[in-house]
Amino acid sequence: MSDTRLGDPWFLALMLPLAAVVALRLLRRHRAVDGGSLAVLGDLPATLRSRTIWLPGLIAVLAATLVIGALARPLQGREEARITAEGVDIMLVLDTSSSMLKEGLEPGFSNLDVVKEVLADFIRGREHDRMGLITFAAYARTVCPPTLDRDALLGHLAAVQSVTPNGQEDGTAIGIALGQAARKLRESAAATRVVILLTDGKNNVELVLPRDAALLCKELGVKVYTIGAGQVYVPSLTGWVKVDLETSLLEEIAATTSGRFYRARDVEALLDVYEEIDALERVELEDYRFTDFDDLYSWLLVPALVLLVLELLLRRGPYLESCA
Repeated sequence: MSDTRLGDPWFLALMLPLAAVVALRLLRRHRAVDGGSLAVLGDLPATLRSRTIWLPGLIAVLAATLVIGALARPLQGREEARITAEGVDIMLVLDTSSSMLKEGLEPGFSNLDVVKEVLADFIRGREHDRMGLITFAAYARTVCPPTLDRDALLGHLAAVQSVTPNGQEDGTAIGIALGQAARKLRESAAATRVVILLTDGKNNVELVLPRDAALLCKELGVKVYTIGAGQVYVPSLTGWVKVDLETSLLEEIAATTSGRFYRARDVEALLDVYEEIDALERVELEDYRFTDFDDLYSWLLVPALVLLVLELLLRRGPYLESCA
């Protein structure tokens, strides 16, 4: 970042006496050539010198202005900032089973759309952390590996869709998704590694047990925050039926990994959950700033000296002879 300033700005006060001298000289010249003097001078033939008699004075004023500017020491600085932090690596694990298409967090919007909006704000607020995204239903997919590229991650999040209801991919594989998140963070060198898992249902895919995945996270030093979101619906012969969310498994996963469990029944509660997690998982940043300034006075002083030499030549040099 560029910064321009004056090192000794008080020298600009010299502009006041300079302006006073110029005004006084103009007043005297006006008095010297008014009235009868103008009549006398009007009879004399015009010469180059008479037509440009004002030029040396103007050059002297310009030179004096540049000298005053040089004395004020204009400076141009380059300010740099370096922010160092150990950072946090975060895997966002998001349920995309068909039940996430139901409303519950906010009327008129699916739970998935509401969660995506809240997650997007959370991502924008974590400028110095690497974040990745895993979605899961009956299977888990790494949509985006841990990255510092916020725009890329937000683009992947915006494209997330729910699976087809009652299709082959429909289900809730919490264990598989959590195990995949743990493996993604295994190679992380960050001091803090976190998984934030959000679901509106209970595990119904036993290929990887959630408890085993939680133990793997604990072994790797990965903390897991679990969120039970929205109202819970289960299929029945008459359609979808609302039931209470079974939270014991989510609570156990969080407790095993020294994380926390949250229950978010509406959008306000969900916003509070991510704000609290955001506050809990912050590292202290070290901000180093330094500025390197260059003096620019020579850019004013050199032209001032040139103008002074020119003014001297105009007043005492060959110019006068040629004008005689």
